[in-house]
Amino acid sequence: MGRHALGLGALALLLAACGGTAGSQAGGPTTPSPVPARTPNSTPAPVASPTPTPTGANIDSCVTEETGKIFDYKRGGTTTKGVIMGKGPVGVVVSYERQGSVCDWLPLADRLVAAGHRVLLFDRNNTAAPEEDTVAMAQRLRKAGATKVVLVGGSMGGRLSMLAAGKLDFPVAAVISVSGTIQPGEVDDLRAPFLQVTGDADPEAPVDMLQIVYNEAVKSADRQLLVLPGSAHASELFAGDQGEKALSAVTSFVEKHKG
Repeated sequence: MGRHALGLGALALLLAACGGTAGSQAGGPTTPSPVPARTPNSTPAPVASPTPTPTGANIDSCVTEETGKIFDYKRGGTTTKGVIMGKGPVGVVVSYERQGSVCDWLPLADRLVAAGHRVLLFDRNNTAAPEEDTVAMAQRLRKAGATKVVLVGGSMGGRLSMLAAGKLDFPVAAVISVSGTIQPGEVDDLRAPFLQVTGDADPEAPVDMLQIVYNEAVKSADRQLLVLPGSAHASELFAGDQGEKALSAVTSFVEKHKG
């Protein structure tokens, strides 16, 4: 063996002792050690907890016994529920739109309760004469202690409120129609204060129709027509860009005529 062979043998022994190979030192392929994945330095977004479904008496899960006094309402073989919120001598009955619900009118109910009034919200029975539901709710408020009653309705609920006002055996303090579908001729005998609220681009409650109804309500003690920008309909008015104006208008009218 020559000096060159001895040199290679010594190199091989040295690499073996260090855990390497001749190939790795001579530029041959190597297998890299796995590198642990780096964890980004960020906090994961919190996951919202689902809203628990009320276990006690409730209406559409948004009104519970903490909201107010829940009651059963039976008529025509159908049982629905209602709630009376707040206290005070003035009571407000809310009759909502066809596709609406009690939940949609909570912003107005909360505002009126904060102003010191009672508010009654209820699920309609949708019977042949649904204005009778509004009549029954107004009578219930009187029995609960309200000395004055205001009828508020959205869309078809506005018309039901107007019809109910003519069927009650006591005068109402006011009628408020939000995007109401009151027909000409239905206000001829109305003497109570009357507020109409609508959007200038609402196709379901066009301004020209509400203007005709306003013009016919000549016996009303105080008639007003408020037209707001936009196409929001009924309870949508309280949640949109004009929400504060709509809420303030209704609340102020109730305050004005609470007696």
